Amino acid sequence: MYCRVFSKHEDQEYSLENQITHYKETIGEDPRYELVEIYYDFGISGFKAARPGFQKMLEESRDGKFELVITKSITRFARNTGIVLDATRLLKERGIGVYFELQGINTLGQGGELLMTLFAAFGQAESEANRLGTRMAIQRKVQAQEPIQQIQRVFGYTKNEDGEIVPDQDAGRVLEIFEMAADGFTVAQITNYLNGEGVQTKSGAKFYRKTVARILVNEEYKGDFVQFRHYVDEHRKERKNTGEHAMVYYKENHPPIVTNDLWEKAQKALGVRKLPKQEPEKKLPMEIFPYKDQLYCAKCGNKLTRSYTGGKNRWICSGKERFGSSFCSGLSIPDEVVKNWGVFTEDRYINERIDRGRVSGFTYEYGETWHKAHTKKVHIQSAPALTEANYPYKDRIFCKYCGGKLRRIIANNGSVKWICNTMSRYGKDACRGVRVPDEILQPLRDYPGIVYIGKEKIDGKECYGYSRKPDKKVS
Repeated sequence: MYCRVFSKHEDQEYSLENQITHYKETIGEDPRYELVEIYYDFGISGFKAARPGFQKMLEESRDGKFELVITKSITRFARNTGIVLDATRLLKERGIGVYFELQGINTLGQGGELLMTLFAAFGQAESEANRLGTRMAIQRKVQAQEPIQQIQRVFGYTKNEDGEIVPDQDAGRVLEIFEMAADGFTVAQITNYLNGEGVQTKSGAKFYRKTVARILVNEEYKGDFVQFRHYVDEHRKERKNTGEHAMVYYKENHPPIVTNDLWEKAQKALGVRKLPKQEPEKKLPMEIFPYKDQLYCAKCGNKLTRSYTGGKNRWICSGKERFGSSFCSGLSIPDEVVKNWGVFTEDRYINERIDRGRVSGFTYEYGETWHKAHTKKVHIQSAPALTEANYPYKDRIFCKYCGGKLRRIIANNGSVKWICNTMSRYGKDACRGVRVPDEILQPLRDYPGIVYIGKEKIDGKECYGYSRKPDKKVS
């Protein structure tokens, strides 16, 4: 059995519950059949093949779990002629027929595929006509200045008994979000604050940075509404409108939660607070560095990676870079030296030639030779694994100065520290940062909430402190 409905507004005759009940009763009373399983999908267009129930049915047909699929009609099975034909032919190859009750067609019967193709084509054409009709209805409403909106789905709004859009019990939180942004709090800080207070989204989920960011740029909170911010393409996928269709802006469309002045202050604060833009990491072109995967450090056996400094390319030991000079003294070889060796494809383990304490050149040996006399050094981490049991606070600790998450680093001696991820990634221009020894965090093992950690000098002594809120951003 296969059943499907696209929305809650399907005709009662085709409701998912009615379809399932109908087939349980009719097949249960028919001695010719044995009901193996009911496969179904809800809220997914028949134009899509990627339906969980539909795909499960095709997957289990491979093992011969059933001999016949019964469905209400061709349009319940799929609204795309290509999907209907591909699926029924696949099932037919496995000796499985599909019976479309409304059309009275069995794909294993004579002429079944021809009739099915005709009905499927008519079904697809009907769906396209309905879609065109819906578009025309929307266009007429736009021309009549009637916004098509679902603002009641937005956090902070609902519909009253008269069908009017009005602020709800979450409107105060929306106002607080905008006030925090205008006061200089970052999106990350606001997100962590909301989750720390136990505030949930409209759907009852936790807040993410993207959720808060969308709230802060949504004109609906100042009472305006933008029509056609998104559109559905020819493949029936929702896309962000980047100029493909004209947008319509409705001012003073519904009661605002924030004033225009507060909304503008929040936008300005968000613009000022953007982190320095990082250039995306460029892949090394093989034609320029064809040997990039064949260079290794002869001292520790770790790979050499490219470094571009002072306008020149060099190859440096990744072992030293990752684990420090106590792990490997490392080496740094100019790229032009490697280029002068000519074309090669085998691994080369490179070492320095030292003359009177200075590097006078470089030597190398092939990988096979190096491995006969050496073993690659492995950095041994004595710290416990990064798990909830070992570090119960690992996802609840943040930097007091920027709101960024603290991440774990392990020193060569095995000691564990937690550092500000924002400072680590973007430098001290983005955040002054904090570096906290793990032992300082031990009192937080049984504390369930989010904490912001900072370090200050008091009477010449470094002191760590916890806070439930991050600092306000100082421009």
